[in-house]
Amino acid sequence: MATVEPHHIRDLLESDIPGATLVLDEDRIRVVAEAHVHHATVVVARATLVDKLDAGGMSLEQLTDDHLRHMASALNNMVQKPNV
Repeated sequence: MATVEPHHIRDLLESDIPGATLVLDEDRIRVVAEAHVHHATVVVARATLVDKLDAGGMSLEQLTDDHLRHMASALNNMVQKPNV
């Protein structure tokens, strides 16, 4: 199974795609428009991630590589155990 890597999160956060969403699609992690999710497994929407960062008092500019690694790990746990 594909795993979320820090660069996937950075790609999502820097995406200009309207409704950018990180998905697991055919064993690949990619950023797509929310309207094009179809049968892929949604990992996280850009808007949701930005809202969580804002709620935690963190801006996109403050994210370090370490933050991205921790976020990737948390997202991987969610994808691998979706009903937990």
